[in-house]
Amino acid sequence: MTDLNAAADNATPLAYYVPVREGVYQPTIHVQGAWQETEQHMAPISGLITHELAMHDRRDDMQLGRICFEILGMIPLQESTIHVETIRPGRTIELLEATLTIGGRTIIRARAWRLAVADMREVAGNELPAMPGPAGSEKLDGSLEWPGGYIRSLQLQAIPGGREGRRQVWIRTDCKLIDGVEAAPIAAYTMLVDTANGIATRVRPTELMFPNVDLTLHFVREPDPTLIGLDTSVTFGPTGLGLTSSVLNDVHGPVGRVEQCLTVRHFPTRQDPDATQSSR
Repeated sequence: MTDLNAAADNATPLAYYVPVREGVYQPTIHVQGAWQETEQHMAPISGLITHELAMHDRRDDMQLGRICFEILGMIPLQESTIHVETIRPGRTIELLEATLTIGGRTIIRARAWRLAVADMREVAGNELPAMPGPAGSEKLDGSLEWPGGYIRSLQLQAIPGGREGRRQVWIRTDCKLIDGVEAAPIAAYTMLVDTANGIATRVRPTELMFPNVDLTLHFVREPDPTLIGLDTSVTFGPTGLGLTSSVLNDVHGPVGRVEQCLTVRHFPTRQDPDATQSSR
């Protein structure tokens, strides 16, 4: 990682990924994960996968309603390939599947429901709670708790009154998702959502491990990526299961929900044969 960090000062674009060829991308230091310096953070790669889903056989009469990412292992900070296919075609309902491979290994599988666009304004109603706006929020330095290039790329503003396990945070970044490419709005929004598991921690990440093994987003409309609001609660169960739940907001109000299933456990000891393995 030394060379990558050194190159970041001058040569690295202000973007999470550099396109190599169709469906293939090179991550920059801004993608670097928080649990290990040799991994990608889930947030940017979920945005990249969402962009590929949004661009696949694009139809203006369809929209992404739900995206579920299954994280099959540590995401190496290496060239990444995404393949998308339609596994349930339809006139008003379609199911897409995206596969991320790195070094020939499948790392993430994502499925997305693509649903018909219809004018339903006369019956529209939103029961999701709205976050307070960013006015009056306080700067939150995520790098005080988490390492890695991705966390350093963020600008965080917390609503006063947050606590361990419960916090409301507005997030933005100057990094583009893809260098030289205008990302789909839903992708530019999604690329910051996985941050939810790190903004309202119940314990310090130096004391306990709690990585998420999935990321499931539900949308009620297309989000505005200008500013991402996460109204987040973190729950730890008594047997090593955890759940990070967030209401998603943008500058116009609530836009959906995201859930993250956590594996909560102690760090491996030096005698543990799995001590050198991935945090996942």
